[in-house]
Amino acid sequence: MKLETKNLTKNYIVPKSGEVKVLKGIDLLINSGEKVALMGPSGAGKSTLIHILGLMDKPTSGNVLIDDIDITTYTPNKLAKMRKENIGFVFQFHYLLADFTVMENILMPVWNERKQKKEYALNMLETMGLTDRANHMPNELSGGEQQRVALARALINNPKILFADEPTGNLDRKTGEKIENLMFEMCSKLKTTLLVVTHSQELANLADRQIKIVDGKIC
Repeated sequence: MKLETKNLTKNYIVPKSGEVKVLKGIDLLINSGEKVALMGPSGAGKSTLIHILGLMDKPTSGNVLIDDIDITTYTPNKLAKMRKENIGFVFQFHYLLADFTVMENILMPVWNERKQKKEYALNMLETMGLTDRANHMPNELSGGEQQRVALARALINNPKILFADEPTGNLDRKTGEKIENLMFEMCSKLKTTLLVVTHSQELANLADRQIKIVDGKIC
């Protein structure tokens, strides 16, 4: 899927401070299947931007286009359907559900189709090197294993776009590198468009292109 923004802005009203302008006219184009790293200092607007692109938040003004379709005016239900069917997320924290097994966590986004998806989930576990962890609980896994489960969960529905927000920020460098390489390999295999937010130059170097955002503007 192709992603595009036109003059995208996002403002927040902060008590006692008034209006805070976070995004200040973002024009961005990410082609279908492209892998892009979004970099910039803390507070520059990186997470805000991917939350809007990932249909979890709405811009103050401007347009978001997915495959040349302007989704800015979509209803909440239509946005939720688009997000469920086309978008995957990986965050800095794994957000696995503590009371569910690894397999159940991976199948959570497709719970109504879990019987049909189970074989695919098993294949995903094998790819992630987690076959022997299928019936384990999240608290029985290492940090790297938890994040691999989160990646498998994000990819279980073969999303057309994957957003990763500091996906290895909580991990040591050696463990992080394994997950980063795995994420890029899986996105290449599935032809998934990838936008990854990172402070790591090593991770950014894996991308096809690097974009820097400073003070709410693309440099």
